[in-house]
Amino acid sequence: MSPSLPATAPQLAETAAALAQWRSTRRRSSRIPEELWSQATELAERYGIAKVAIALKLDYKSLKHRLTARNAAEDARSAPVSSSFVELDLGLPLAPPVCVLVLTDRAGRALRIERPQAASSHLAEVARSLWQVPPCSR
Repeated sequence: MSPSLPATAPQLAETAAALAQWRSTRRRSSRIPEELWSQATELAERYGIAKVAIALKLDYKSLKHRLTARNAAEDARSAPVSSSFVELDLGLPLAPPVCVLVLTDRAGRALRIERPQAASSHLAEVARSLWQVPPCSR
């Protein structure tokens, strides 16, 4: 073990022993199990990549790559979901279109008619009939 690592790091000693056991029983060209890599990345986060790579006899670049990937995955999981405004465009108008007709005569009387746009086809006829009626006498 490296002298700068605490001598009383039981997890480091356990991981070193597990790696030694795996190395003595492994088949040629087999990969280090994910469980051992996971333990090594936890230790590298605590003690530093170089020190752990030396103590566990691991490739520095491989350990660094795995630690970076692990931290990126944890950051993605722990990133807060933004609660900002979300616009939903359903393609529908908020209110149905309205047709407004305002009729005013010479005396200043006014008639305001509001109808849904779908029913506006008859408004021209209503307006003509209103203008044809003689004004009321007062």
